[in-house]
Amino acid sequence: MEPKTSYHHGDLARAALDAAFDLVRAGGPEAVSMREVAGKVGVAHRALYRPFGDREGLLNAVAARGYELLADRLATAVEAADPRRAFVAAYARFALEEPGLYALVMGRDRRQIAATPALKAASDRVIQLSLRALAPGLHGAEGRDAVIAVWSLLHGAIGLYRAGLIRGADTDQLVHYLVGLSEGPPFSAGT
Repeated sequence: MEPKTSYHHGDLARAALDAAFDLVRAGGPEAVSMREVAGKVGVAHRALYRPFGDREGLLNAVAARGYELLADRLATAVEAADPRRAFVAAYARFALEEPGLYALVMGRDRRQIAATPALKAASDRVIQLSLRALAPGLHGAEGRDAVIAVWSLLHGAIGLYRAGLIRGADTDQLVHYLVGLSEGPPFSAGT
């Protein structure tokens, strides 16, 4: 797809967000520059500073969309007959199928999340779904700790898998392995 030669109409912010989203999916956050995105939508890179402020603002907008995509997958899992297993599988599949987007989403820090309303809302949605699936009946610190334990297991195991330190024949095998790991002590809810 060749970049447009000029941007005549429409929603520049949406077009730039779409282009940056595609770049992140293909190459991770490192693939995004204001010049690259501007070239894809056919504007001078300076035009992108108005809707996003800077590259980090653009990445925060992409991360909000990534969190929403993750939340949509997790929402379906939470409604499953076994929400915990379905949640772990959906989370792991998202991380494995969307490595660039997952790296961006998990790379946003508390300050960036708090400063970006759409990112905060999407992040909060993922947290609420996590609590429903992983910590039913637990409240406060107990619920938070149950979620952190499973998220830590998944995030760490996915990192080890990408580094070649956990081997699996395919994604399904790894997802099955992670679901099994998340069910045993000390990761069981209520322990």
